Amino acid sequence: MAIFTIKNKGLIELKSKTFPTELELQVLVDENLDQIFGLEFIRREFGGQGLSIDTIAYDPETKSPVLIEYKKDAYQSVIDQGLAYLHWLLTHRGDYLVALEKKLGKRDVDWSQPRVIFIAKRFNTHQIYASGFKNAPFELYRYDLGDNVFVIEPVETPKSDVSITSVLKIKEAEEVSKTVATYTLQDHLSKANDQTKLLFEKLQKLIFALDERIQEKPVSWYVGYKLRYFNFCVVIFRKEKLIVHVRKQTIDEPKKLFNKVPAKWAWGKTTIWRTDVSSDKELEYVLGVIRQAYQSAPDL
Repeated sequence: MAIFTIKNKGLIELKSKTFPTELELQVLVDENLDQIFGLEFIRREFGGQGLSIDTIAYDPETKSPVLIEYKKDAYQSVIDQGLAYLHWLLTHRGDYLVALEKKLGKRDVDWSQPRVIFIAKRFNTHQIYASGFKNAPFELYRYDLGDNVFVIEPVETPKSDVSITSVLKIKEAEEVSKTVATYTLQDHLSKANDQTKLLFEKLQKLIFALDERIQEKPVSWYVGYKLRYFNFCVVIFRKEKLIVHVRKQTIDEPKKLFNKVPAKWAWGKTTIWRTDVSSDKELEYVLGVIRQAYQSAPDL
């Protein structure tokens, strides 16, 4: 991606650079984890027995561990390294919990949804496709660096129905797959009847129409809609209805259909509101509240 500065109505391309050391990339991202990913930093250099994970973090929305690996140039291995790190994490949960509590205080942890984020300047085609295997909780981010400019963007990985355990016949893959789960939209749709599925399809189209940058992210108990890291809306599936949550401190909602979610049930740092949707007659009104939450997202 070419990046230009504007000078006298002309364009000057910023020269792409690489960090002098990997640590400089790591420190820059670690100190801005909340702004970039919505994550909470725990510590660097975590591991043992000859294995060292660059950074460990905590996702306050999914309540799950996040492992981050950095490469200032190209990445050599994704699948093997990612599985090794997840396997170590799951067999040393106590070490993670001690580090978590020491830095952030006691938190609930969902061990079924850890993920590994790889950040590098370049990834090859094999790595990109390999990260799309089913039950492979890996995310790739490509960065670029210019004079006083830092760019980081997700790498789109084609999703596959092929399980990672059918490709890698190794002990670590089998053991990780027993605990770690990745979720798809179909997992949630299977909970709903045909009428609710049609209702969701209409709501989904309305949400996507708000902004082409909106991403759909299924996790264990909801399907989230976010701008980069900011989850402004989630949908929970029931057989005969949808439960819609929106994230906003206050909402303009004259019909009083939305109720405030108790703080102990909320995700993230912002007030959450919820309502049940069982008819498409309610969709436009509900979308109006979703739009408020979307508009309150940070300027991304």
